[in-house]
Amino acid sequence: MPGSWEIVNQRDKRLLVAVLVPPDLAVTMDFAQNIRNLQLPPGSDFMRMGGMPFGPARNQCAKTALDNGYHLAFLDADVRAPPDAFIKLVETGLDLVGGLYFQRFYPYMPVMFNEGKDDKGNPTKIPVTGWKPGDIVPCTYVPSGLTLYRRRLLEAMFSRFPRPFEWGVDVAPIPAENGQVPPFSEDFTFSWRAKQLGVQPYILTGVVGLHEVRAVVGPRWLLPYPSNDPYHGLVALV
Repeated sequence: MPGSWEIVNQRDKRLLVAVLVPPDLAVTMDFAQNIRNLQLPPGSDFMRMGGMPFGPARNQCAKTALDNGYHLAFLDADVRAPPDAFIKLVETGLDLVGGLYFQRFYPYMPVMFNEGKDDKGNPTKIPVTGWKPGDIVPCTYVPSGLTLYRRRLLEAMFSRFPRPFEWGVDVAPIPAENGQVPPFSEDFTFSWRAKQLGVQPYILTGVVGLHEVRAVVGPRWLLPYPSNDPYHGLVALV
């Protein structure tokens, strides 16, 4: 039988793995098999979320994790994770850390970016370079498709923002050194806000997920679809 310290330690690692599914609530057979093979800390659980815009869906998952004493992890329905992905993310001890996966459209860049400016001075994303496989890479914009958020970060975010996950274009300017929230997706807004609060987001490149190119998990007008790329429709594994 585990001792009291072991029980407390196990509880401190519990994850609520929130699975975001497309509007039709369908997932691929490969994804369903992937879920069955995942290794999770003892006491962890799953939450299925669909039928909502991504921002409200992620906020609801974050509130559910906090209300029930979990750390939060996301696994989107278009991402397949290695069986030990979340164990490795937990073991980093980091407050915001994601696995590595690649864009599902040409040029299939790694989905991790830093903050930059375009020719007109507007905020933009710039690719992170100079890393090696296995590195833990600091960056500004971390996607939520295969990502861990610790409770203390969620608590800090909700103390400042009623809806931490929001599309940047829907957010009014907030007091911050860098001015307005960049006009990016809800997960990038979250990681940008986390960095403003002093929490550095990371990507653990030793955890590599598979981004399913054919999956459509949001309105098609948000994605480069249809694509003229002759490889569009193939799995984006780099």
